[in-house]
Amino acid sequence: MRNTNRVGLIAAGCALLATACSSTPAKPDARPPPGDSGLDRAISRTGEGLTDAALSPLNDLNLRRTPIPPLLEALSSPYEAVSPKTCETIARQVTALTFILGPDSDAEAPPEDRLDQKAGDTAADAALGEVASTLSGFIPYRSLVRQATGASAHEKKLREAYETGMRRRAYLKGLGAMLECEPPAAPISRNVITKRPPKIEYRRAQGAG
Repeated sequence: MRNTNRVGLIAAGCALLATACSSTPAKPDARPPPGDSGLDRAISRTGEGLTDAALSPLNDLNLRRTPIPPLLEALSSPYEAVSPKTCETIARQVTALTFILGPDSDAEAPPEDRLDQKAGDTAADAALGEVASTLSGFIPYRSLVRQATGASAHEKKLREAYETGMRRRAYLKGLGAMLECEPPAAPISRNVITKRPPKIEYRRAQGAG
């Protein structure tokens, strides 16, 4: 029953992909660029993630672990002092953290994917998830193995390191805002006032006491 559900999930993703592709207008100027269609995305994403999916059981055995980035591992507190306390120093540290953590919440959102691209990603994720789940299923008492090998403990440290990095970046941007720094040393404001509003004058009505 479990395998039937998995196969059904992948089939549904493929069906969604086929539907999205067939619903795309056939106009020459509406066709996606070469290598940018939903099918291309599915093939590319599956190929790129296949190695990680196949090696996922090694994570449970603690034989293959994602290393903690040195910059995050060196952070003892997100509120460490910044020296020298300049916009240049803050910008440099924020940029280094963003390279590891990815875009912050104040960054401009990327353009939304088309329906066929989303379907391609869904089909690829379903296929990779099936590979990882099937191979990990060969490990008996998986949860106990993860605890015994230290895999769970390492994942906790990795997650805590990234959370500390995110808090550090937020602290740095707050400090940069206090110093009136420009992004990336301060948050990106989407409501920048480029012109001062006219001054409101409250005048007493004629004849008023």
